[in-house]
Amino acid sequence: MNRWSWVPALAFGAFLAVAEFARNWGNWQWWPFWLVDFVAAALLVAGAVLAARGDPRATQVLAGAWGFTSAMFYMSFWSHVDQFNQPAVGNISQTPLTIAIGVMWAITVIAFAHALIGTRRAVT
Repeated sequence: MNRWSWVPALAFGAFLAVAEFARNWGNWQWWPFWLVDFVAAALLVAGAVLAARGDPRATQVLAGAWGFTSAMFYMSFWSHVDQFNQPAVGNISQTPLTIAIGVMWAITVIAFAHALIGTRRAVT
């Protein structure tokens, strides 16, 4: 598996975990709302580690990880759009947070599509 498949997953997963701590430090939301971010980060990092080691399961794990992360950001983005005129929970105000979530959702959609193409190639 080439480097462009796993390096973005490793970087995004690490960033996501750090960003979740930064956003919520001192003002943690109800646990299911932040736990899902750490699950997504762990899946991305696990897929990246498998790919870096050349494990044949890596393609499928990365596709699943990007799909899970994309679905998570889909829900997060639209819930923030719905609450756009209300103050955000956490340490970042609503407008930059919603924009950042939208950008990250776009990244995950592109990465998910790339991973699905890789999965198709691995199967055929």
